[in-house]
Amino acid sequence: MNSNVRKTLYEMLTDRGYDRIEEDTYDSVVAYNTTTEDRALVYFVYDHKVSVKRMKSIKDVIDAGDRYTCLILVYKSAITAFAKQFIVTDVKDLNVQMFSESELSFNITKHELVPKHEILSADKRKETLKKYRTTLKHFPMMLSSDPVARYYGALPGTMIRITRKSPTAGEYTLYRVVV
Repeated sequence: MNSNVRKTLYEMLTDRGYDRIEEDTYDSVVAYNTTTEDRALVYFVYDHKVSVKRMKSIKDVIDAGDRYTCLILVYKSAITAFAKQFIVTDVKDLNVQMFSESELSFNITKHELVPKHEILSADKRKETLKKYRTTLKHFPMMLSSDPVARYYGALPGTMIRITRKSPTAGEYTLYRVVV
């Protein structure tokens, strides 16, 4: 695994609110969010392809360990279709996110053309809906497959505030809802 991958991964975990690393080994990282008490398991697969056999061994690690809310799978190059199907059918109660090593080789949120994204809490989302006197369906959409949405782990229904720089207005704010 490239050292940039681990660096970007730690930045991603910090941006998601995980403020403590409980365990850091060659194969996995366990991160903890002290405010929400959520735990994330990051598992590195060093094989060329992620197979069903490997996914079953990861599921055994999840079942034997503590309660996790998120599994982040970092792999070298590809995941077989059967392994993806195994994730959909057998790992239902866990939010599973998959990143290739090339996707995590740099932090996309630090690029100069990517504006500041902020995931809104439930209270701030209610305030925003009240301020604009509308519902979520009237806001522009952002796909959950969008690279920034994937970086922040935004699930469908999440509202994101985007702050852009403008030559005429200085800064302006817009909102997107993840679908």
